[in-house]
Amino acid sequence: MYWIHRSCRFNVDDMSATHFTEKDTREPVASPDLPTEANRDRRLSAALWCAGLATFALMYAPQGLLTQIGHDAAVSAAQASLLVSAATLGLALSVLPWARFSDRVGRPTAMRYAAAIAGLLAVAVPWLPTFEALVAGRFVQGVALGGLPALAMTLLHEVAVPARTAVLAGSYVAATSLGGLGGRLLVVPVADHLGWRPALAILGVGLAILMAVLIVLLPAGQGQRSTVPSSGSLAVHLRDVRLLALFGIGALLVGGMVAVFNYLPFRLEAAPYHLAPTVVSLILLAYLAGTAGSRAAGWLVGRLGHRTVLVLACTFMAGGTVLSLDGSLILILLGLAAVTAGLFVGHAVASGMVGAHATTGRAQATALYNVSYYAGSSLFGWVGGIAWASGHWAGVAVLVLVLTMLALVLAVLPKTNPPR
Repeated sequence: MYWIHRSCRFNVDDMSATHFTEKDTREPVASPDLPTEANRDRRLSAALWCAGLATFALMYAPQGLLTQIGHDAAVSAAQASLLVSAATLGLALSVLPWARFSDRVGRPTAMRYAAAIAGLLAVAVPWLPTFEALVAGRFVQGVALGGLPALAMTLLHEVAVPARTAVLAGSYVAATSLGGLGGRLLVVPVADHLGWRPALAILGVGLAILMAVLIVLLPAGQGQRSTVPSSGSLAVHLRDVRLLALFGIGALLVGGMVAVFNYLPFRLEAAPYHLAPTVVSLILLAYLAGTAGSRAAGWLVGRLGHRTVLVLACTFMAGGTVLSLDGSLILILLGLAAVTAGLFVGHAVASGMVGAHATTGRAQATALYNVSYYAGSSLFGWVGGIAWASGHWAGVAVLVLVLTMLALVLAVLPKTNPPR
């Protein structure tokens, strides 16, 4: 499923899997100085876990604080959501430049630059004095973060053993779900005691440490560089119906989930629930369903096929949205878990399919997927505010259902999936 030229040699940590003694008849012996392919994959997996955790914690941490920030800055729900949308928009606009930069210097080197800049901004941005400055700072954060998810899947397909790419891709997406959960969950109780600015700054220090670990764990050297002109690759990808459908699926599904997470706190902190922000943040533990779903995505694809899993992902999101319309907190929680699981299963499958299908210009293809994914997050996360203002939670639910049904249509198109 995930094809890589077996004849390519990658200079990763200057390593080879095994070496032979002088006589060919003797058993291969693992080099004491050079890591095996399994060790290399474990190190790569750990690096991508750091990338997923740090990127998504930093990007979505303000989501759990939108009600507090909106009250403190005297802005509406839709305006407060710009702190999330600005970061995802900056990321969406930066992934193609990061991909082009990585073609020149190599994926690991580009990711190191992105991690270093993002780590510094994580500590500095929370102290910007005005709401407008915060929105601008969040946009710049997104630009820096664009070099991590934009290149993670590409590096994975270029470096990892082909048979393990599906599992490692699911593991990376699981890390993104844990990062999104941790960012939201950790800052809220700290903000209740110290305020939202110190809470975001403390989180930023922890994420800067994760970025430093990522820099150490990434493969040494420049890695593989592309010899295909970027503009030519982009044109080819934008004419590929299968890739365009996958881009659309990612944008629609993540847009629906971000709308849910942006405005659910406004619902639960108002009548008839009147839940405290810390209690609302605990409801976000439903995000763990995304972790489990993304880890299971590769296994499901191997048994059910891409199309079936994508259809299931869309169905889970739609069903969860309908459940959330009920007034019961238990059903709202179950609905939230279904929405989250659906998004991360769909994202893991769609992003992995993009990397596998684009055998040339893979960095540009995965960058285009990330442009679509985060543009959808930014756009529909903000549109959810309009839906909330006009119809409260029912308006948000209708928006999510429409987005999910559109994704389902793209998932069942014949050219969305590779031939059996």
